[in-house]
Amino acid sequence: ARLQLADHRVGATLDHLDITSPDVVNRLGRFDVILCNDVLEHVVDPQSAAAHLAELLDEGGSLFLQIPNGQAVEFMLKDGHYGLFGITLLDRSRAERVWAESYSDTYGVEHYAPLAYYLDMFSQAGLALRLLNRPPDDLESHIQDLNRQFDDLESALAALPPGELDSDVIEEMQRRGRHEIEAFRHQLGLYRSSVLGPERNIVARSLWSTYGLTFWELVGHKRG
Repeated sequence: ARLQLADHRVGATLDHLDITSPDVVNRLGRFDVILCNDVLEHVVDPQSAAAHLAELLDEGGSLFLQIPNGQAVEFMLKDGHYGLFGITLLDRSRAERVWAESYSDTYGVEHYAPLAYYLDMFSQAGLALRLLNRPPDDLESHIQDLNRQFDDLESALAALPPGELDSDVIEEMQRRGRHEIEAFRHQLGLYRSSVLGPERNIVARSLWSTYGLTFWELVGHKRG
């Protein structure tokens, strides 16, 4: 942060604090704009983080969030933090064991949660969120790409060699992976069988937001 400020010749106060600390709001005050990009998945207590972010936001202010989507098929094939296959399909303890095969520092991802979890969490904190991501112009091509990626996922899960990972890790990865593949293909069947344009568009957008978006980009405002 200091280097960034120096590069742009901007003066600012820098604080290194814990967003979940009980005194963080009193120490920092209120803000018109808050950026919280690629943070919440690393926080042990995201509910406290959400509550404090809401308190830190002034009336009329905007909270901008970027949160990785562990259900995105691209991240199931290779996660955005470490480039590891299948790690977003696992709970934290198993994910850390997979990560430890390749890294030796501290594993930093606490959870991957669905979008509904964040919407509910921030709603309870008094903030209404809006999705900023826009679907691609050619949703049909996008869905075809997703289908190919899910074929790759299925092949990779089937090819996991016994002995390379603990058996319970492989079983959980394959179980969760099959669940996501079946859910995707169920929705894909609805999309292909529908003859109604508006219905096809709803399903296409659901497929895109659930499995195609690697990051949710959201803006939150205090409820009026």
